[in-house]
Amino acid sequence: MPSVKNIVYALFVAADLAAAHSLIINAVGDAGGSGMGLGVDTSTPRDGTRRRPFQTDATRFRGQSADTVGETLAGGDNNVEQGTLDIMEETGDQLPQVSQGGSIEMTIHQVNSDGAGPYTCMINSDGTGTSWENIPVTTNVEGNDRGRNRDGEMGDFPLVASIPAGQECTGTVAGEDNVCLVRCQNPARAGPFGGVVP
Repeated sequence: MPSVKNIVYALFVAADLAAAHSLIINAVGDAGGSGMGLGVDTSTPRDGTRRRPFQTDATRFRGQSADTVGETLAGGDNNVEQGTLDIMEETGDQLPQVSQGGSIEMTIHQVNSDGAGPYTCMINSDGTGTSWENIPVTTNVEGNDRGRNRDGEMGDFPLVASIPAGQECTGTVAGEDNVCLVRCQNPARAGPFGGVVP
Protein backbone atom coordinates (compact mmCIF):
# COMPACT_ATOMS: atom_id res chain seq x y z
CA MET A 1 0.00 0.00 0.00
CA PRO A 2 1.41 3.44 -0.88
CA SER A 3 2.36 5.82 1.91
CA VAL A 4 0.03 8.66 2.89
CA LYS A 5 2.58 11.14 1.51
CA ASN A 6 2.50 9.42 -1.88
CA ILE A 7 -1.30 9.25 -1.87
CA VAL A 8 -1.63 12.93 -1.10
CA TYR A 9 1.18 14.38 -3.20
CA ALA A 10 1.84 12.05 -6.15
CA LEU A 11 0.38 13.17 -9.46
CA PHE A 12 -0.63 10.99 -12.36
CA VAL A 13 -0.04 12.11 -15.89
CA ALA A 14 -3.38 13.50 -17.00
CA ALA A 15 -3.27 11.56 -20.25
CA ASP A 16 -3.39 8.30 -18.29
CA LEU A 17 -6.66 9.16 -16.59
CA ALA A 18 -9.97 8.02 -17.92
CA ALA A 19 -12.71 10.56 -18.20
CA ALA A 20 -14.89 10.84 -15.12
CA HIS A 21 -18.61 11.20 -15.27
CA SER A 22 -20.02 12.51 -11.98
CA LEU A 23 -18.96 14.71 -9.10
CA ILE A 24 -20.18 16.15 -5.79
CA ILE A 25 -20.82 19.83 -6.50
CA ASN A 26 -22.35 20.69 -3.11
CA ALA A 27 -22.44 19.23 0.39
CA VAL A 28 -24.25 20.55 3.47
CA GLY A 29 -24.14 19.12 6.98
CA ASP A 30 -27.20 18.81 9.22
CA ALA A 31 -25.42 21.14 11.69
CA GLY A 32 -24.41 23.73 9.06
CA GLY A 33 -21.41 24.48 6.89
CA SER A 34 -20.99 23.75 3.20
CA GLY A 35 -18.52 22.21 0.82
CA MET A 36 -18.07 20.03 -2.24
CA GLY A 37 -15.91 17.14 -3.40
CA LEU A 38 -12.13 17.40 -3.46
CA GLY A 39 -10.86 18.52 -6.87
CA VAL A 40 -14.06 20.26 -7.97
CA ASP A 41 -13.48 23.42 -10.03
CA THR A 42 -16.60 25.58 -9.92
CA SER A 43 -15.59 27.32 -13.17
CA THR A 44 -16.05 24.05 -15.11
CA PRO A 45 -19.17 24.29 -17.31
CA ARG A 46 -21.99 21.88 -16.38
CA ASP A 47 -24.00 21.99 -19.61
CA GLY A 48 -22.31 19.26 -21.66
CA THR A 49 -21.14 15.64 -21.60
CA ARG A 50 -17.82 15.59 -23.49
CA ARG A 51 -14.52 14.79 -21.80
CA ARG A 52 -13.19 18.34 -22.11
CA PRO A 53 -14.13 20.56 -20.46
CA PHE A 54 -17.14 18.94 -18.76
CA GLN A 55 -15.45 15.91 -17.11
CA THR A 56 -12.09 17.42 -16.15
CA ASP A 57 -12.82 17.97 -12.43
CA ALA A 58 -14.83 14.81 -11.78
CA THR A 59 -13.26 12.23 -9.46
CA ARG A 60 -12.56 8.62 -10.40
CA PHE A 61 -11.48 5.84 -8.02
CA ARG A 62 -9.39 3.37 -10.04
CA GLY A 63 -5.91 1.84 -10.13
CA GLN A 64 -3.67 3.43 -7.51
CA SER A 65 -6.54 5.77 -6.58
CA ALA A 66 -9.03 2.96 -5.96
CA ASP A 67 -8.75 3.03 -2.17
CA THR A 68 -7.83 6.68 -1.64
CA VAL A 69 -9.46 10.05 -2.31
CA GLY A 70 -9.42 9.58 -6.08
CA GLU A 71 -8.07 11.50 -9.05
CA THR A 72 -9.29 13.98 -11.63
CA LEU A 73 -8.39 14.48 -15.27
CA ALA A 74 -7.33 18.09 -14.65
CA GLY A 75 -5.43 17.75 -11.39
CA GLY A 76 -4.27 14.15 -11.05
CA ASP A 77 -4.45 12.74 -7.51
CA ASN A 78 -6.77 14.68 -5.23
CA ASN A 79 -4.86 16.29 -2.37
CA VAL A 80 -6.71 16.31 0.96
CA GLU A 81 -4.87 19.31 2.44
CA GLN A 82 -4.87 21.61 -0.61
CA GLY A 83 -8.28 20.44 -1.76
CA THR A 84 -9.81 21.26 1.62
CA LEU A 85 -8.22 24.73 1.60
CA ASP A 86 -9.60 25.28 -1.92
CA ILE A 87 -13.10 24.25 -0.81
CA MET A 88 -13.09 26.63 2.17
CA GLU A 89 -11.83 29.48 -0.01
CA GLU A 90 -14.46 28.80 -2.67
CA THR A 91 -17.43 28.56 -0.28
CA GLY A 92 -16.29 31.18 2.23
CA ASP A 93 -17.88 28.92 4.82
CA GLN A 94 -16.88 26.32 7.36
CA LEU A 95 -16.75 22.72 6.18
CA PRO A 96 -19.99 20.73 6.42
CA GLN A 97 -20.76 20.12 10.10
CA VAL A 98 -22.51 16.84 10.84
CA SER A 99 -23.83 15.75 14.21
CA GLN A 100 -23.38 12.18 15.47
CA GLY A 101 -26.32 10.28 14.06
CA GLY A 102 -26.97 13.15 11.63
CA SER A 103 -26.58 13.33 7.87
CA ILE A 104 -24.75 15.02 5.03
CA GLU A 105 -26.79 16.17 2.04
CA MET A 106 -24.88 16.23 -1.22
CA THR A 107 -25.65 17.19 -4.80
CA ILE A 108 -24.32 14.87 -7.50
CA HIS A 109 -23.80 16.40 -10.93
CA GLN A 110 -24.16 13.59 -13.46
CA VAL A 111 -22.11 14.56 -16.50
CA ASN A 112 -23.11 11.69 -18.78
CA SER A 113 -24.94 8.35 -18.71
CA ASP A 114 -22.49 6.37 -16.54
CA GLY A 115 -22.33 8.99 -13.79
CA ALA A 116 -25.65 7.72 -12.43
CA GLY A 117 -26.37 5.83 -9.22
CA PRO A 118 -26.83 3.90 -7.19
CA TYR A 119 -24.10 5.32 -4.95
CA THR A 120 -22.45 3.76 -1.94
CA CYS A 121 -20.90 5.99 0.71
CA MET A 122 -18.21 5.45 3.32
CA ILE A 123 -16.39 7.43 5.99
CA ASN A 124 -12.76 7.88 6.97
CA SER A 125 -12.40 9.01 10.59
CA ASP A 126 -8.81 10.33 10.62
CA GLY A 127 -8.79 12.62 7.57
CA THR A 128 -6.17 10.61 5.68
CA GLY A 129 -8.41 8.73 3.25
CA THR A 130 -6.48 5.48 3.74
CA SER A 131 -9.25 3.38 5.33
CA TRP A 132 -13.01 3.50 4.89
CA GLU A 133 -16.13 2.22 6.69
CA ASN A 134 -19.45 1.94 4.86
CA ILE A 135 -22.25 4.28 5.96
CA PRO A 136 -25.95 4.18 5.03
CA VAL A 137 -27.28 6.07 2.02
CA THR A 138 -30.82 7.30 2.70
CA THR A 139 -31.45 9.19 -0.56
CA ASN A 140 -29.84 7.81 -3.70
CA VAL A 141 -29.44 8.67 -7.38
CA GLU A 142 -31.32 6.59 -9.95
CA GLY A 143 -29.35 4.22 -12.14
CA ASN A 144 -28.89 0.57 -13.02
CA ASP A 145 -26.40 -1.92 -11.56
CA ARG A 146 -23.67 -0.45 -13.81
CA GLY A 147 -24.24 3.17 -12.73
CA ARG A 148 -25.96 4.15 -15.97
CA ASN A 149 -29.00 6.33 -16.67
CA ARG A 150 -29.08 8.25 -19.94
CA ASP A 151 -32.03 10.36 -18.75
CA GLY A 152 -29.86 11.86 -15.99
CA GLU A 153 -27.16 13.36 -18.23
CA MET A 154 -26.20 16.94 -17.26
CA GLY A 155 -28.53 16.71 -14.23
CA ASP A 156 -28.12 17.47 -10.53
CA PHE A 157 -29.45 14.96 -8.01
CA PRO A 158 -29.67 14.72 -4.21
CA LEU A 159 -27.55 12.14 -2.38
CA VAL A 160 -27.90 11.84 1.41
CA ALA A 161 -25.70 9.73 3.69
CA SER A 162 -26.21 9.09 7.41
CA ILE A 163 -23.36 9.48 9.88
CA PRO A 164 -23.43 6.78 12.57
CA ALA A 165 -24.26 7.70 16.15
CA GLY A 166 -21.02 7.62 18.10
CA GLN A 167 -18.89 8.44 15.05
CA GLU A 168 -15.63 10.15 16.02
CA CYS A 169 -13.72 12.40 13.64
CA THR A 170 -10.07 12.76 14.62
CA GLY A 171 -8.45 14.25 11.52
CA THR A 172 -6.62 17.58 11.33
CA VAL A 173 -6.78 18.96 7.79
CA ALA A 174 -6.11 22.49 6.50
CA GLY A 175 -6.01 23.83 10.06
CA GLU A 176 -9.37 22.27 10.90
CA ASP A 177 -9.73 19.73 13.72
CA ASN A 178 -12.21 16.86 14.11
CA VAL A 179 -12.32 16.18 10.36
CA CYS A 180 -13.76 13.06 8.76
CA LEU A 181 -13.90 12.38 5.02
CA VAL A 182 -17.06 11.08 3.32
CA ARG A 183 -16.53 9.22 0.04
CA CYS A 184 -19.39 8.34 -2.30
CA GLN A 185 -19.05 6.38 -5.54
CA ASN A 186 -21.15 4.68 -8.17
CA PRO A 187 -20.63 1.19 -9.72
CA ALA A 188 -19.69 2.34 -13.25
CA ARG A 189 -17.33 -0.07 -15.02
CA ALA A 190 -15.19 2.80 -16.30
CA GLY A 191 -15.09 4.26 -12.76
CA PRO A 192 -16.17 4.17 -10.05
CA PHE A 193 -17.04 7.87 -10.15
CA GLY A 194 -18.09 10.22 -7.36
CA GLY A 195 -16.16 12.25 -4.84
CA VAL A 196 -14.76 12.82 -1.35
CA VAL A 197 -16.12 15.54 0.94
CA PRO A 198 -14.08 16.74 3.95
